[in-house]
Amino acid sequence: MNDPTSTLQSPRIDYRPERIWEARQHYFNDGRLPDGLLEQPLLRSWERCRQSGRAPQEHVVFDPVERSHLSALLEREHRLLQAARPELDVLAGRVSDVGYAVLLTDTVGQVLAVAGALDRHCQPMRQAFRPGVDVSEAAIGTSAMAVALAEQRTVRVLGPEHYFANNQIFHCCAAPVFDPRGRLMGTVDVTRDAPQLATGVMGLTHQCAQQIEHRLFDALPVFLKIELADTQGAALAFDRDGVLLAANGAARHLFDMPVVREGRTFEDLFEGRFDTWASRASRQPAGRLPLQLHGGVRLQGIALPLTQRATARAVATVVSAPRSAAPTAATTPLPPEHPVALRALEAGLPVLVTGETGAGKEVAARALHQASQRAQAPFLAINCGALTPELIASELFGHVEGAFTGAVRGGSIGKFEAARGGTVFLDEIGDMPLPLQVALLRVLDCGEVLPVGATQPRAVDVRVLCATHRNLQALVAEGRFREDLYYRISGFVLAVPPLRERDDFDAIVDSLCHRTGADASRLSTLLRAQLRQRPWPGNVRQLQHALTLAFAVAEPLRPLALDDFGQAPSAAPATPAPPWPSQKPDTRAGLSVQDAQRKAMATALQQTRGNVTAAAALLGMGRATLYRRLKADPELAACGELRT
Repeated sequence: MNDPTSTLQSPRIDYRPERIWEARQHYFNDGRLPDGLLEQPLLRSWERCRQSGRAPQEHVVFDPVERSHLSALLEREHRLLQAARPELDVLAGRVSDVGYAVLLTDTVGQVLAVAGALDRHCQPMRQAFRPGVDVSEAAIGTSAMAVALAEQRTVRVLGPEHYFANNQIFHCCAAPVFDPRGRLMGTVDVTRDAPQLATGVMGLTHQCAQQIEHRLFDALPVFLKIELADTQGAALAFDRDGVLLAANGAARHLFDMPVVREGRTFEDLFEGRFDTWASRASRQPAGRLPLQLHGGVRLQGIALPLTQRATARAVATVVSAPRSAAPTAATTPLPPEHPVALRALEAGLPVLVTGETGAGKEVAARALHQASQRAQAPFLAINCGALTPELIASELFGHVEGAFTGAVRGGSIGKFEAARGGTVFLDEIGDMPLPLQVALLRVLDCGEVLPVGATQPRAVDVRVLCATHRNLQALVAEGRFREDLYYRISGFVLAVPPLRERDDFDAIVDSLCHRTGADASRLSTLLRAQLRQRPWPGNVRQLQHALTLAFAVAEPLRPLALDDFGQAPSAAPATPAPPWPSQKPDTRAGLSVQDAQRKAMATALQQTRGNVTAAAALLGMGRATLYRRLKADPELAACGELRT
């Protein structure tokens, strides 16, 4: 049903309202089917509306949303929103001048995001185009969004083709969005309150949906992606065991599989073994290798670096996006020292980005990467506070087969190897456990990683950017962060200012409103001043969320009031996170190298509950070396119940 070659059908060239009115006369007044006057998908929608007991003269209400419901909805659909937002902005920039606004829904017809200049449109359209509003068929009858969800194809619905008379001012088209396994995720819709469908809009809407699908596919954490040459971009994604995890629309059409079934493997599609083909591909990166389908059809496959297509698409989007759709400096809060930080980075100095939560540290780091000579290579971000000590070593440095219980067959590369030639961004570096700090030093000093369970290091070529909201110098004084690592990562410190210290608050508000399609004129000078006085402990991220909620819950067209933003959150002073388990602050003036190594080993053993293999991985040393140290130091060995 979600065949990419059939979803976009040739649209009717002209808008003939007299035929639609004739169809309505036959259907609603005479009780006859409007044969030849209305496309079948629209007729099926009319039938569903009538069977549910709805009358075409009923008044349509675009129900306002509850703040708590909207917050939960946006959190649940975060993955789709993250992939869709850049493409919605691009589409809005292309169609806004001919009167369209852009909308994204989930699978049940709830609005997730809007884009475009809504202040130009009528009140009903402003009411409908709000995040959280229910625009499903059950709520508003026949619409492009509802028909696209039901038929799983790109459609258009013009004026009187809407079931309810109140909605006949709308002229819209919508395209379905599928996840990388072929399951429906939502729709992209463009609507205007003027007759006819502008030339090219239907194709651009369909293309936007496909671009969102590409972003979802590219973001998958997989072992191997294979693009099939000369097949209009068909691509497949596999795990280390050769299990098929995803297939883009072109690949699903090629293999006649509307949805990727659980457990389907490389061997189910092709002749030969997956590990043999993957091994050849690793020796011939980006080269064409033969593949043969069952039945004899011959193809050629190209093993894609995991982030190559995503990076290229991101660059293309920045270059091709219309100026009106591109985020401004106000929504990417880059401090004045950013150009100096870039020069330091290009000179080989490590850069440490500091700032409060939500201030834009990752935005600043990405901007540094994208402006650097490594912009075409991957940018991989890791939150050091989101992984346990046992997992973070494998995540960063990879592991070999059999390194620990649950290790992937054939082993796995870590983020440092995956980002080859690019940038690794270590967010919240202050939360990194002490034992792993030793291993990170090895990467920074020698350009080598030691995968968990490996005996030989591997060379890596990456640039490391770090960020933190903590006071690292205080952590050093407390013995919770290595002093040598602090100086190694802070060749240049780039401080991102909190929102309360910025002097461009109004510009930030205007830009955030523009990105979401909200009417910034509904925020008065007084309201802006009141908002500016709030502490905003969550900074720009919190402000964006607050604006989205306020516009969603307020009545359309009414100027916003301070009450629409709820109570101002208290700005509790940040407190340092507690030490890692069994990691007590050291108040002595300093530690010898031997003492520091001994303390790191003791902490690693305690954190891994005596697992020598995992502890050695955290420390960046071989398992045999750690065993020798333990044998020579019984007191150290007593730090955990030793096991392999």
